[in-house]
Amino acid sequence: MEYTHQIEFKRHFPAEESETDIGRFISRIKPWILFLLIVVVYMLIISLGAMFGHQKLLNGIKEPETAIEATVGSVLGLLAFILGFTFSLTWTRFANRNRMVIGHAKAIEICYLRAGLVTEKQKLNVRRLLKEYTEILLGIQTGADREMSLARIDEIHRLIWNETTSLAKEDIDSELRSLFISSVNDMIGLSLERKIVTMFLRVPNAIWRSLFFLAAIGMLAFGYQAGIFGISRLFQLVLLPIAFALVMVLIADLNSQDLRRRFKVTQRPLMEVLALMEMDIS
Repeated sequence: MEYTHQIEFKRHFPAEESETDIGRFISRIKPWILFLLIVVVYMLIISLGAMFGHQKLLNGIKEPETAIEATVGSVLGLLAFILGFTFSLTWTRFANRNRMVIGHAKAIEICYLRAGLVTEKQKLNVRRLLKEYTEILLGIQTGADREMSLARIDEIHRLIWNETTSLAKEDIDSELRSLFISSVNDMIGLSLERKIVTMFLRVPNAIWRSLFFLAAIGMLAFGYQAGIFGISRLFQLVLLPIAFALVMVLIADLNSQDLRRRFKVTQRPLMEVLALMEMDIS
């Protein structure tokens, strides 16, 4: 039955990943290149709108200023709202990842300490596995082969759980056994939660499309308004694309899984747990 479930999972998983992840694609672009690309593209869109507006101005066609300003303000306001929502979404995810590292490190330390409550054989095996486990968690941030590290983490979970189930045959106080089992459950559960948040929870493609589409409409309307009113100063026209590009670069970096990202999740709690283990072994 378990084998059948594994086959079904593998069958449905690729379908979920069949759509191109826009956020992942954007995050792979170097920040300064992404910034320049967004500025150039939206400056071209503004220039196109300004050209249409200026042509109407030359033809003597006058548009109601109030209606144009209201339309441009509404579109840019909606764009600002979506930008703020998306930034909040990515920042919350980043903050949660930091919180989960602290919780995960705490669970590992508690499990390591409570291993001293069980028999000597299980204690030594579990503590050895937990030390390797912590080293992998720290190395996975800079290691090239992430898939192998993740596979080894799952294997260590299974090995630790095997050591835990073997305690049923040992003559140990039931309360001490329950304490240790609870710490193992917490550690494995937090690891799974952290893996899901880190690897799979990102900004949906629909939000990325909405951002770029609204930005294109807003820039086009902004350029049209500038053309109608005869605004031709480059400094005034380039500020909006620069501001938009700056926020988009920050969002892309927060949404990224790339090891070169600027916003890095703290590893200090895991380092302190590893130092405790090495001190205990020495």
